Amino acid sequence: MSNSDDQAIQRAKLERNRCWWTALALAAVGAAAMVGGGGFAIVSGVEGDQATAAGVAAGVGFGLTLIGAIWAWISRPGQPIDVAGSGEGARRDKLERARTQQLVMLPVVLLLFMAQAHRAMERILGGDHNLGAYVQVLLPVLYGWLIPLVVMGWDAHTRKHRRFLEDELTQLMRAKSMILAFIVLMSGITLALGLGLWRAQYGIMALPYVLAIGGASAGLRFAWLDREAGRDGE
Repeated sequence: MSNSDDQAIQRAKLERNRCWWTALALAAVGAAAMVGGGGFAIVSGVEGDQATAAGVAAGVGFGLTLIGAIWAWISRPGQPIDVAGSGEGARRDKLERARTQQLVMLPVVLLLFMAQAHRAMERILGGDHNLGAYVQVLLPVLYGWLIPLVVMGWDAHTRKHRRFLEDELTQLMRAKSMILAFIVLMSGITLALGLGLWRAQYGIMALPYVLAIGGASAGLRFAWLDREAGRDGE
C-alpha cells in the first residue's frame, strides 16, 4: 500500500470520527432538550407560556435527536474503508449522498414540527397570544425555507464544497425541483385564498402548511432526481 493510500485512509478515519462525535453531541443535546422540556411540563404541571416553551424545547430536542442518531449511524466507526473511495475522485459522490440524505431528513423533521404548529395556530387564533405559540408556528416555516436554500446551494456546507457539488446535472435537477416547488406554492396559495374568502381562520391556518409543503417538495424532488441519476449512471 502506497503512502498516498495510507494518507487517504487516515483522512477518511479522521473525518468519520469527527462526524461521529459531532452526531453524538447533537443527539445528546437533543435528548437533553426533549427529556428536560417534557419532564418539566409533566412534573411541574405548568400552563400558558411555560407549557408552550417546554413543548417547543421537547419538539426541537426530538428533531435534533433524530438527526443526530441517523448521522451517527451513517458515520459510525468500524466500517471498512475503501482506499479507492478515500481519494479526491470519490469525494464528490460522498458529498452528493450526504446532501441527498439531508434533503430527505429535513422534510421528516418539518412534518414533526408541523404537528406542534397546528395546535399553536389554534391557540393563537383562539386569542392565546404568547411568544411560545408563535415560535411553534415559525419553526416549520423556517424549515420550509431551509430546504430550498440547500437545493439552491446557498447553505454554508454547499458553498464550502461548491467545486464538488456544482455541475450541469445539479443545475438541471435544481431547476426541475424549484419549478415543482413553485407550482406547489402557487397552488397552495390559491387554495389558501379560497379558504380565506370562505372562512378567514381556515385561510390563515393553511398558510404554514403551504410554505412547509412547498419547501419540502423541492427537497424531495431533488433527492428523487439524484437517486434516479445515480441509477442511470450505474
